[in-house]
Amino acid sequence: MKSKTWKKVDHSDLRNKVELRRRFLPKDARVLDLFCGRGNIYERVYKGNVLKYIGVDKNIIHDENICVKTNNIIFVTKNNINDFNVFDLDDYGSPWKVLYLILRKWIGDKATFFITDGLVLSQKLSNKVTKFVSGTEKIPLRMKIPAINRFYIDIFSTMLLDIQKRYNVKVEKAFYFFNEKKTVCYWVINIKKIFKNI
Repeated sequence: MKSKTWKKVDHSDLRNKVELRRRFLPKDARVLDLFCGRGNIYERVYKGNVLKYIGVDKNIIHDENICVKTNNIIFVTKNNINDFNVFDLDDYGSPWKVLYLILRKWIGDKATFFITDGLVLSQKLSNKVTKFVSGTEKIPLRMKIPAINRFYIDIFSTMLLDIQKRYNVKVEKAFYFFNEKKTVCYWVINIKKIFKNI
């Protein structure tokens, strides 16, 4: 039997990704687009519709005047991200690492996250538990669980509970849909920082 190979495809569900952002983009959007690439989302959603925009990508940037060509983890680590209230994480893989880094560092009030998560494909192909899934679900790292991808929504939901507890935020809205092949999940998540009285 021949094994199936999967190729990375930029914006395999572009129409729906654009609609998701148009529908949930806040009126006062200040966008940090951490996988900006050739600017397909920027051109269709953000251009002329946001108060501020910075794109970051380690491979390709669409406009050197508003984009930085660097690793997004390095950018988030070394720069002030508190002025942004929209974080676009349109990754080929799973952007959980950069999501956690943003939430650890960001001290704003409310934020919207647009997330393209390829974890479901990784789970489908390997059946292995990743580092983040191991941490949030308390399952041994790299343990093989047949058809683990069928638990993807539960796993993502546990991660949302973890970020609420860990970073003192409340998830006010979480909306998602899968691509046609159920290999990628697209999310919009609205969070609010909870400030404790001392």
